[in-house]
Amino acid sequence: MAELDQLNVATERFIQDTPALIDNVFQADPLLAYLKLNVKDDFEGGTLIQEGFYYDGLIGGPYAKGQEFNISEKQVEQAYQLNMKFFEVNVTMSLEDIKVLNKGPRAAFRLIDSRMTNAYMTMGAQMSILQYLNGTQAGYTSNFNGLAEALNDGTTNSFDGSTYATYGGITRNGAVGAALNSVPLNVNGTIEYNTLEESYGGATIGNIEPNLGSTTVLGYSYVKEKFQTQQRFNDTQDPAIGFNGLKFNSATLIKSRYTPGSAISGTSDKNAVTALTVMSQGAVTAYPTLTSETLWWINARKPFLRFYVSDDPMFGFGFTGFKPAQGNTKVSGQVLASCQISVPGPRYHKALYGITG
Repeated sequence: MAELDQLNVATERFIQDTPALIDNVFQADPLLAYLKLNVKDDFEGGTLIQEGFYYDGLIGGPYAKGQEFNISEKQVEQAYQLNMKFFEVNVTMSLEDIKVLNKGPRAAFRLIDSRMTNAYMTMGAQMSILQYLNGTQAGYTSNFNGLAEALNDGTTNSFDGSTYATYGGITRNGAVGAALNSVPLNVNGTIEYNTLEESYGGATIGNIEPNLGSTTVLGYSYVKEKFQTQQRFNDTQDPAIGFNGLKFNSATLIKSRYTPGSAISGTSDKNAVTALTVMSQGAVTAYPTLTSETLWWINARKPFLRFYVSDDPMFGFGFTGFKPAQGNTKVSGQVLASCQISVPGPRYHKALYGITG
């Protein structure tokens, strides 16, 4: 080791501890926060989740006096099924660090607290990223059956360039017809007011309207720059989750760098790369390549959207505790979660992509 100079021999370090660590990796995601707060359901056990839905009406109509009725029995009910998915973030440390060295008044911050905080932030970031992807393609089967898969019609490409012919084991456009369909819209250019209005209307059924619009930071800027000066949008804040947004009809437009778009494309986000690599066991190592932005009209209310979380304390965002390794002083523990996103009514939501300005 090189000898210390006189200044370093005589002077202690000044370590800033308010705060001790600045977050230069993560970002809070308003959509995941909203799901946890508003559409969370406890998963109390079972082999899978089953959601029932109507896909047709019964036989009937105007009739003439004396006419024989058609009394054929007709099935109008069906159900799709989804499996709970499992997520983990590992925390590994050395006993020498946490028991001997990083303790007492000489510790600017406790490493064990830092790593646990980071583990939960990592899991939150990864779920925020993965909620828009699928759970059926090769390498993705451990993931949520996310919004790209749920909001599809089986024939129209989603933002990831894929179509999803089934949802929850039910074939779209088969016996159930279009009951599980939501047609993605490729804007393929600049976002215009009529596109926003018509796509919002496309996710409006009767008097039930979307209450959220999720887009990228750049997509949010496009909307604000073009339309806020025309007083078509107003600034608002959701008091429950504390995120600012723009009010459009009955929905609040929110923004996130984890919404699919150019900012998260390819290998630009470390959390995305890590999550996809672990999820696929190395088969997928990059996010889908995007050069444009997406926007998602979402009805974040039950029963149109549900976020299932295991009611088990460990698998409901709990910690296993540290376990010793064999033959050394390393200890390791995992933050665990078992969750699933379920969309019983795809028609109450709408995905837009290909927004360039």
